[in-house]
Amino acid sequence: MATKRDYYEILGVDKKASADDIKTAYRKLAMQYHPDRNKAPDAEEKFKEISEAYAVLEDQTKRQQYDQYGHAGIDMRYSQEDIFRGAAPDIEDILRDFGVGGFGRGGSIFDVFFGGGERREGPRRGSDILYELPIDFEEAASGKTVDLEIPRIETCNVCHGSGARPGTSPKTCPSCRGTGQVSRTQNTPFGRFMTTSTCGTCRGIGKIIDAPCTTCHGSGTVQGRRKLEVKIPPGVDTGSRLRVPGEGEAGGKGGPSVS
Repeated sequence: MATKRDYYEILGVDKKASADDIKTAYRKLAMQYHPDRNKAPDAEEKFKEISEAYAVLEDQTKRQQYDQYGHAGIDMRYSQEDIFRGAAPDIEDILRDFGVGGFGRGGSIFDVFFGGGERREGPRRGSDILYELPIDFEEAASGKTVDLEIPRIETCNVCHGSGARPGTSPKTCPSCRGTGQVSRTQNTPFGRFMTTSTCGTCRGIGKIIDAPCTTCHGSGTVQGRRKLEVKIPPGVDTGSRLRVPGEGEAGGKGGPSVS
């Protein structure tokens, strides 16, 4: 069994690092290894590793237990879902700041890692899109209307997001019975602990697709482009953000585009 790396080493910070130092280090590494930005084969695993380290060290209670007992202090007390439960919203906010979401698959970070602790059969929220548009001083002062063509993930129009070939339907996963999770009980010197993890058969989806859609290959989404007309109001400043409702990426399982 591989030995888990030290969380401080993973983030490249000192054990006396402040909360702000830890957050800054995570932000930098997340930008480097997020699979939407880094196409290296091991990028996703590295991203998960640094996210777990951040989830523990950003929580004062978990950090104290880790400092005192090491990985045993965390593994004996928390399931992976428990580790991420409090940190997920903060991680999502950090990723949203530089325009990426949960691996580009829709759903939250908690969904991507562990199925969200819930059934995964229904639609899931799409990821936000951040588009940087440079304009000159006169345009910023007077405002303008611009036509944009933005690449984004869209719902497959052949299977309508189900991932299954037309005329067929996904089946309930026999390993997790549709929950997307499997549980196991472990006896330890500290007592009996039950841990829950993502089902390895369906990868947390809760469904098995025997006949994948030939257009999206079972993902339920395809890469597309969207034309938008965006009105920029007069007086915008550098770094201003304009929200365009409903024009984000398509969610998993036919979920809505949210921006």
